[in-house]
Formats: sequence, structure tokens, C-alpha cells
Amino acid sequence: MATEFAGMDIAVIVVTASIVLAGILIGLGRAFGYKSVEHFGIEELIQSIVNSAIIGSMAAIIALVNAVSSTIVSQSCSTGSVVVQLVCTLDGMNTALFGLFQAVVHTLDLVGYYQTLSLNMGPLTIAPFTNLAAVSAALSFQLLSLNLIMILVELNRSIADFIGQNALGLIFPLGLVLRTFFATRKVGGFLLALAIGLFIFYPTFVLIFPEPMGDIQNSTALMQNFTNNSYYAAMPIVDLNGNGALATKLDIMSGRCNMGVLNGTDITNITNTTNMTNYTPCALAMLQIQNESLNATNGTVSYPYSSDFSGDLTVLVQSSEIALSKSLLYAVVAPLFSLIVTIVFVRELSSLLGSEIGIRTIASI
Repeated sequence: MATEFAGMDIAVIVVTASIVLAGILIGLGRAFGYKSVEHFGIEELIQSIVNSAIIGSMAAIIALVNAVSSTIVSQSCSTGSVVVQLVCTLDGMNTALFGLFQAVVHTLDLVGYYQTLSLNMGPLTIAPFTNLAAVSAALSFQLLSLNLIMILVELNRSIADFIGQNALGLIFPLGLVLRTFFATRKVGGFLLALAIGLFIFYPTFVLIFPEPMGDIQNSTALMQNFTNNSYYAAMPIVDLNGNGALATKLDIMSGRCNMGVLNGTDITNITNTTNMTNYTPCALAMLQIQNESLNATNGTVSYPYSSDFSGDLTVLVQSSEIALSKSLLYAVVAPLFSLIVTIVFVRELSSLLGSEIGIRTIASI
């Protein structure tokens, strides 16, 4: 046990010394007839035996905790103690949130591009996507929320790292050392309860909350598909000078050219050898998108059959809101709930471990 946790060897030495000292006090009390010294030595001997029992049962306690916690929480991220699982889960969550952050930035750039796009027809100017300002505001707020949640997740990860490194390696041995001496017995009992509560209860009650990884990854995938959709790709400046280029682009994005069927003809069957005069500008624009995709992917194309720009945006905003709400639950509510449970446990256990477990306590029991 001394080699498993740093600082435990010091606790073993101190407890052993306290047993020897208690034996000396008992011997001196009996030799010189000082009953008070003899009783004091007996009380300290009992406390040292209790400390020895805590040290001896520590390995069994940790094994029991790991076995019980593994049945309560899912080990989908890592094996080992609940603290290791919590650190691994928070690492994966922060990586997923950063991927969603990047996807929101790309989506916001695309929405901002079309939001300011307008058709100037002399005295009349049409800006069909001006109302996307509300969507831009929602995405901007989500971007700030994502940044805050990533900070909170990283903070929780740092706390879990501290618990994993110091709860059993420093706080627990220090509590054993302080509990050995009668003057610091209450402080030692508090540190023992704190170490057990932090290592067992805090991570376990965080991990019982559902992970938001699935919702985060789903929202990220939706946004990536949206920004990679060739229908919604921003038009080069040169193409904007073409006759009706922008109008055709807006026609496609409005959903009028969806499902790949125009005038009863499957758009995927149109080739460059087909008589272009038989098809509408909308069909020809879709053909150009298809050909660009073919050239970019060396003959393979994932043909998009949906071009409802506004409808797709509402789905994106809804999915990201779900991911953010569940992430906020895991990053804020779960740690606070676990902290309250841990505080109650530490308070009750410290009163027990910090008390004088001696002859009078045993007799009263």
C-alpha cells in the first residue's frame, strides 16, 4: 500500500510510532501507578489501532468503490477508477465541443454572406435573406455559450485531475497523520472524510448524468453537411457578374429546384451533350453544381437532394440548442449536485472519524 500512493508510507511510519508510544505510556503508567497516564496510553493505542485498520482496509475500500462505481456509471470512455473515467469523459467532451465551435463559426460565416446579399435592379433592391439576422444573432449567442461551456468543462477537468492526484496521494495520508495526534484528531478526521468524499462521491455523482457526446456530434455533423452542401456554397465574385447568376442561385436555395427532378427529367441524367436549350436556368445551374462536384471528387459525387436553406438553418439551430443545453447540464448542474452530496457526506463522516473512538465510545455502543 505504501508504494501505491505517495505519502502513505509516512502515515504508516507515524501510526507505527504512535502504537509504540502508546505502549510506552501504558507501561510507564502501570510501573509508576499513574492511572491517568495508563488510561491515556490505552486511548491512544485504540486510536492507533483504528488508524491501522483504516490503512489496512484502504486497498479493499478502493477496490470495492471501483467495483460498485463501474456498475453505476458506464465505462464508455476509459477503464480504472471513477476519477480516471471522469477525466477521460471531460477530455472527450471538450474535444467534441471544440468541433461544434468550429462548425458554428463556418455556419455563421455562410449565413452572414447570404444575409447581406442583395439584388439591385435600378430603383428596386431586393435582399431576400435579410431576415437571417435573427439566425445570425442566435448562432452568435451559441458561439459565446460554447466558449463558456468549454471553459467550465476544462475547469471541471482540472478539478478532477487534482482529485485524482491528491485525494489518496496527499490528503488521505495527511489526514491519517493528523488523526494520530489527539490535538489534531478532528482536523485529521475531516481530511480523511474529504479524501474519501472527493475520490468516491464527487466523480460518481457527476458520471451518473447522461453524457451529451451524442447530441454534440450529431449537431456538428449536421452543420458540416450544411456548410459542405454545394447548393449553399458562396459564389465566386466572377460568377456574380453572369446574367441571372444570383437569381438562379437564390432560386435553388429557396427549394424550388430540390429533389433532383425538373420538368419531369432526372437532373442526374443530364450530361454536357444534352441540348441545353431544353432545360430551365435552374436545371442548368444544378448541372453546373454537379459537374463541379464531379471534378472536385474525381468522378464521385454525393448529390444533394435538398436545398431548403431556411428550413435547414432552423434544424441546425434546434440541434445545437439541444447539444448546448445538455452540455450545460453536464458542465454545471452535475458538478453542483455532486458537490452538495459530497459536502453532506464529508460533514457526516468527519464527525465520526474526528471523534474519540475509545473505551467510552465502545462501551456506549
